[in-house]
Amino acid sequence: MAQTTKSGVSASVSASVMFGLISLLTSELSAFTSEEVTAWRIVCIVVLMAVFFTVHRDWDAIGRLIRRILHDPRRIVVLLGCSAMVTAQIWVFIWGPMHGHALDVSLGYFLMPLVVVAAGRFLFKDRLDRWQWAAVALAAVAVIIEVLIVGGFSWPTALVGFGYPVYFAVRRAAGMDDVRVFWLEMLLAAPFAVWLLSQGDVAGTLARQAGPAWWSFVALGVLSGVAMMLYILASGRLNLTLFGMLSYLEPVLLFAAALLLGEQLLTADLFVYTVIAAALACMLISGLLPLLRRGRSGRLSR
Repeated sequence: MAQTTKSGVSASVSASVMFGLISLLTSELSAFTSEEVTAWRIVCIVVLMAVFFTVHRDWDAIGRLIRRILHDPRRIVVLLGCSAMVTAQIWVFIWGPMHGHALDVSLGYFLMPLVVVAAGRFLFKDRLDRWQWAAVALAAVAVIIEVLIVGGFSWPTALVGFGYPVYFAVRRAAGMDDVRVFWLEMLLAAPFAVWLLSQGDVAGTLARQAGPAWWSFVALGVLSGVAMMLYILASGRLNLTLFGMLSYLEPVLLFAAALLLGEQLLTADLFVYTVIAAALACMLISGLLPLLRRGRSGRLSR
């Protein structure tokens, strides 16, 4: 169990760093539409994960998984629904920074870990300590502030902040929080992605681009495949509470990327970011306290 948790933590942190890099790379891809970039991400995810499964000789397990899903209508519905949900998340992640809404997307990722923690408590009975309860309460305050001052969250913020927790909760409730299931979700989206790529002149655009744009397009595809695989892997190896705690790193990196891309932070949004930052600080304290206690007890036992 300890080894599984350790690998889950490593996967989550690595994925967050890669997502931050992906957001920055979008600045070099103005010649493409967000739909074309999203389609490219999906194709790369499917191909790279297929290579991974081949190396690890995982196709027998995938075959058994497919048969198990096909014999359970409920799981078929879950697979189709989750495929649509995660495809929407992959799209808005690219659409945001390419259309001047990187801060809206980053706010969604600030909110998402707190919603995941709340879902873990109320849906799956994960235990919360007082610091985690404080974080959930502050997240609720942030929602109230956003509704009263701005009139509600922007749709990219709401899609990420509340959509991803629904996705993870549905997968977990159906017993389908597995990296192989994620590949099947992407496989279902792949025909549409290939169709999108065929409608434009992606190859011609790439041929006309300078070095940075070409390499950014290729790197974005590779990072997408690896990062999404690590992210889903982490969600399956960690309970929702710990997974939510570790997810605080990604919004920080996305927020920094948004500022580097030249977006301006409005005064009204600053209030919400401040409250959510306080909530994430509570989550960080909650995670650090057990480590400090173990370190202290270890020194005393010597």
